[in-house]
Amino acid sequence: MIKRMMLPSLSAVLIAAAVLSGCGSDKETSTGEQPERVSDTTVKKDPATGLPSKYDPAIVMETVMANYSYSKFGPGDTTNNNVWTRYIKDKLGIEVRSQWDVPFAEYEQKVNLMIVSGKIPDFLGVTPTQFKQLHDAGMIEDLTDVYANYASASIKQIIDEAGAEVLNSAKMGGKLMAIPWTGVAKEGVPILWIRKDWYVKFGLTAPQSMADVLRFAELFATKDPDGNHKNDTIGMGLNKTLGDNMMVGFLNGYHAYRDIWIKDASGSLVFGDIQPDMKNALKALQTMYASGWLDQEFGVKVTNKVNESIGQGKLGMFFGNMGSASSPLQQLTPNVEWLPFPVPSVDNQAVQLQIPLNIYNYYWVVRKGVQHPEAIFPLMQTWLDLFYFNTSDDLYKRYNFDAQSGIASWMNAPIKIYKNKRAVNHLVEMKVLNSTDKDASKLTPEQRDNVNGIQKYVQGDKSFWSVYMQDGPSGTGKIAVDYLQNDRYMPTLFTGTPTPGMVQKKANLEKWRDQAFFKIIMGGSIEEFDKFVDQWKKLGGDEITKEVNDWYKANK
Repeated sequence: MIKRMMLPSLSAVLIAAAVLSGCGSDKETSTGEQPERVSDTTVKKDPATGLPSKYDPAIVMETVMANYSYSKFGPGDTTNNNVWTRYIKDKLGIEVRSQWDVPFAEYEQKVNLMIVSGKIPDFLGVTPTQFKQLHDAGMIEDLTDVYANYASASIKQIIDEAGAEVLNSAKMGGKLMAIPWTGVAKEGVPILWIRKDWYVKFGLTAPQSMADVLRFAELFATKDPDGNHKNDTIGMGLNKTLGDNMMVGFLNGYHAYRDIWIKDASGSLVFGDIQPDMKNALKALQTMYASGWLDQEFGVKVTNKVNESIGQGKLGMFFGNMGSASSPLQQLTPNVEWLPFPVPSVDNQAVQLQIPLNIYNYYWVVRKGVQHPEAIFPLMQTWLDLFYFNTSDDLYKRYNFDAQSGIASWMNAPIKIYKNKRAVNHLVEMKVLNSTDKDASKLTPEQRDNVNGIQKYVQGDKSFWSVYMQDGPSGTGKIAVDYLQNDRYMPTLFTGTPTPGMVQKKANLEKWRDQAFFKIIMGGSIEEFDKFVDQWKKLGGDEITKEVNDWYKANK
């Protein structure tokens, strides 16, 4: 099976949960006309939404584009003449013109040059720092009323579901000055993966606490789970970055949070790295390392090296994410099945899984003085209709991804926001799988792929194991439902741009932190943590904490 397209850097296949809305025609035309900008008085408004059903005459909206390193154009298509631009002009009466289209690696620098020049297009995606620069320079439009009056219910729902802090982060002085390019951080939260054959061999049951995680690690490291009569297996994987899910999943089980700002009992913001729960988690890792249950070479291993241990059949357990079933697991161990579990807690307090600010690196801003700032919302709605809400295979192939040609047309959409929906996907697919008529006509093309893959796995085709384990009845989708319905997330509560103290001192503070954590895990005194906290505060941490709380009080 050829899996549907995945967005680069996103944690899971992006899935829709509703039927096609607002894009009933797939007619594509290009008149070749160069429509003039028009005033609001010439636009016929749709009284139901305040938006015109179509701008007539057409309006022009200028932007800039970024791309990934794979094909997005069909034969003869260009940045300003492709299936998306033609559809948008024909359907909405909006001619989107891009001043340039560069790889994402070059995008930020190109936008910086535009900001310095004082000239930006009608709308564009900008980083948080660029967002603040444009606001402070008075170059972008206040979107408070525009969002309230013109954004559809589905747009507002997706932004709300990203987290209240996400929309708040787009406000300056109480005014909404941007629309967040929402991300999928809630789908990247940790999942505990355990080798099924080792799990069965020792008669284990689902881990109920972090004590079980340590017990499993001991069994996998010391009881010869692969049966080769050698002491060559690893209980739990970890790598030297100390910042990805392998580490964060373990920390969160101890209510410890790395590199995010959380609220203390007094209501002030404090840095997760220096809290007492972090000391408890490091003590547990120290015990695992000293006992030989933790990878003894983690201090020099990058993720790929940990994956080598997985592929060699030497690793029994690690904290990954919802997409780990596909990569690295099925990719590296096609004949071995793994079991996913939610992160267990060290005590009776529910686990909260840390997430960064849930944006995809950017905010959508509109140039101050643009005649039709509301036009970004029909563009955004078209993205949702074609990418997420579409149930037509033909439209999916035309506007999103053509598996045969490898053309990822979705990248031509001028505005995108992403939705967290694996939990919704799981519920929808399970409803179809459990129904008597098995009607999949209202599913999206990608959901139909998942249902078909689940059914093929159940029928004995083990090559669909990763599909089943991500979207099946006992897979990560089920865990995602629990995470979402019980709001098992701990978002960072500082969503501003870097403070002056952060700019000057954060890099050194992070260096000292990592050195202290490595030293503790590998056998140094646990009291090194208290020394680290004291040093962190004296060498800039207290200054940064004050700046963060000043920001928090001003932006509550």
